[in-house]
Amino acid sequence: MGALRDEHHNGWLMPSGNYPAAVYEDEWVDQETMPAVPAPAKIVSLRPTGFEAARTVGEHIRASIPVVMDLTEMNEAEAKRMVDFASGLIFGTQGGIERIARRVFLLTPADVEVMVIDRPLDETGFYNQS
Repeated sequence: MGALRDEHHNGWLMPSGNYPAAVYEDEWVDQETMPAVPAPAKIVSLRPTGFEAARTVGEHIRASIPVVMDLTEMNEAEAKRMVDFASGLIFGTQGGIERIARRVFLLTPADVEVMVIDRPLDETGFYNQS
């Protein structure tokens, strides 16, 4: 097809400016029509030393706030009791629980989805970035 060739202008057609403009059916989005941006999400990090922190964990989950629960400073018996409490709390609220490190758990309310991506560790113990 030689439609773009014109021997008078070094072999190419010169723009005439008479091209039809693109028509879009969608209106421009402005500040008034933009959807509201949700408030930044919160995540609470707790490092309890005793079971008395269970209430705080429960209150945050019931308020739909995810909780990182670090039990490294609790003795073995109380840490187990806290995990049992958290498991019941999560079951009752239809949330989720993920172990993210030794004695560290992520508790999420029902409206939060956690994506777990397992990547193999290299020989140094770090995730392989390649």
